[in-house]
Amino acid sequence: MKKWQWKEYNLSILLPENETPQLTIIVQDGSYLFEYFEQHPLKHIAFVGVDPIDRNREYTPWYAKVDDYAYEGEADTYLTMVKDELLPFLHKEFHLSIEPKHVGIAGASFGALVSLYSLLTRREDFDYYFLLSASLWYPDFLSFLQKQPAITDEKHIFWYVGEKEGDEYPNILREMVPNTIEATKALEEKLVHPHATFQFITDAEGIHRHPYFEKYFRGFILEVEDRFEANITSHA
Repeated sequence: MKKWQWKEYNLSILLPENETPQLTIIVQDGSYLFEYFEQHPLKHIAFVGVDPIDRNREYTPWYAKVDDYAYEGEADTYLTMVKDELLPFLHKEFHLSIEPKHVGIAGASFGALVSLYSLLTRREDFDYYFLLSASLWYPDFLSFLQKQPAITDEKHIFWYVGEKEGDEYPNILREMVPNTIEATKALEEKLVHPHATFQFITDAEGIHRHPYFEKYFRGFILEVEDRFEANITSHA
């Protein structure tokens, strides 16, 4: 895994065995979600982990105050940076394709929220989305998603949530799982492209912790890797 200082961001870059990956995934919150693959290398998928400077600012879609804590809501600025600056850098430095069909975005918690927000607001940027326990409790996000028009492009969405997430909180965070269920229903209906795929998985014992995020991210990635390998084999 390569560690790279790019502007004010620390990057973790894990390239596959093949020189030309089928998919590059921009992963929020650094490398913890894909560290497994450093010891179990893939053939077709590259990962770029981005350490946030301030995740409560960069990963939130708009200003919101929950109890006494304010979230600054600068996801638009962050996603513009990823598209207009980070992806061209990766293309130039590592020869990674930046065509949407070869690029995905992933994250857990707020990292999943900003990834989902990119699907709703910047549909031309990515074709693959890996959402681990997206913070669907965030004020007004569910209604924002439900109001969005149909998604006509071919998208591939993998979404996980633990059924016990939010149980320990007395405030708005308790809405995490119910809002997620409603959001997945609404989003699946919006995917109208005939080749779009949508997968939603829950875990009856799942709580909002890294081991669950890592487990289900690993499963999603191995499934996509198998798809790429099968497709290549069928055309051999």
